[in-house]
Amino acid sequence: MSRASHIAAFAAGAVAVTTTLAIAVPKDTTRFRTFDGFAQALSLIEANYVDAVDEQALLRDAQRGMLHNLDVHSTYLPPNRYQKLRQDTEGEFGGIGVVLAPGFIDDARPSVPPFPIIDELAENSPAAVAGLQLDDRVTAIDNAPTAEAGKELKEAGAWEAKLRGGSGTRVTVSVIRVGWKDPKPFTLVRAQVKQATVHAKTLEPKIGYLQISRFSEATSGDVATGLGELRKQNALGALVLDLRGDPGGLVDQAVLVADQFLDEGTIVTIRGRKGSVETQTAHKGGGGVGVPIIALVDGGTASAAEILAAALHDHDRATLVGLPTYGKGTVQTFYDLEDGGGLKLTTARYLTPKGNSLESKGIVPDSRVDAFTPEEIVAGGGSGSGTGATINAAGSDDPQLAVALQLARAALHIGNK
Repeated sequence: MSRASHIAAFAAGAVAVTTTLAIAVPKDTTRFRTFDGFAQALSLIEANYVDAVDEQALLRDAQRGMLHNLDVHSTYLPPNRYQKLRQDTEGEFGGIGVVLAPGFIDDARPSVPPFPIIDELAENSPAAVAGLQLDDRVTAIDNAPTAEAGKELKEAGAWEAKLRGGSGTRVTVSVIRVGWKDPKPFTLVRAQVKQATVHAKTLEPKIGYLQISRFSEATSGDVATGLGELRKQNALGALVLDLRGDPGGLVDQAVLVADQFLDEGTIVTIRGRKGSVETQTAHKGGGGVGVPIIALVDGGTASAAEILAAALHDHDRATLVGLPTYGKGTVQTFYDLEDGGGLKLTTARYLTPKGNSLESKGIVPDSRVDAFTPEEIVAGGGSGSGTGATINAAGSDDPQLAVALQLARAALHIGNK
């Protein structure tokens, strides 16, 4: 199967790398006479616009405009953004091993600007070895401040991209931590860092937990490893599969993961241009076959993650808990461009095993559970001053997980009868 095939393509929110587009010379050049008008417009803008213009920037904007009215998912990606997306897809890149989250205004310390926060820290990465910690605030990168005067200067993703680079290169990261008066600089040497997309652990005896944060090239292998570890821990009597906030990724990885839980049947059908149809089916022998599954989903569960959730749900292999999913029913293929950028183009639509399209619909879970249970205000009695009101938490910190755990226990009990 070619690298540009639909199954190797990405769904929305993810990236697939394909070969560079070949451009054929058209026999009927009359169709392309408007190129003369385009060249004329470019020349007039360069020669007469009131301010100097960057020709390459104009051409990139033209590419974006060409795709603008196709659909919301087709677009042009400039070289820097395309490179980061390719790295995310490969799951391994030169960096220090952190993921940054957007900063926020701290009501307890209003004078502290909204510096981006270390949200994930890869084990044994340069950042971890140097002593950086989760929730550290990054105040500067190579002496460039990340926030000032109550606002972020760039989004967290832009600062995160600056932390990436060739293995062996240096970057200085200044962070501030609770209890520190001033930021401290850390000079780190970048190294190849694997960005984990799968996390497995035992919730309680015979019940395992598997989280997939996105689908990169190593995801299916990491799922197989995680299932093996849970089996050794006797934690595969039932499984909580967490797909919340998973924006998708490589479609072929979602198919390979679904194959580990299904013994037979269609996983996904992909319909391309001119009626082409590609059907992916399950094979016997997956490491998760027969294990009762409770899958957690929400509005951030999209594209490849929806393909997995729908496949398990349509085959009655999983009970879905949480909130309706994003609703992404098309596949995007990414094409390398000569300027180092990429073209993300919708090339197919996919259908669930039951023939349903999820576009703008998503998947409605079997058990709808909000992310957080509203707190209950209870008026107190007595003659003391004030309202006497108290706040009683009506649920756990993660009510969706709490419900999934209850269903897993029930499935475990039924299976042991």
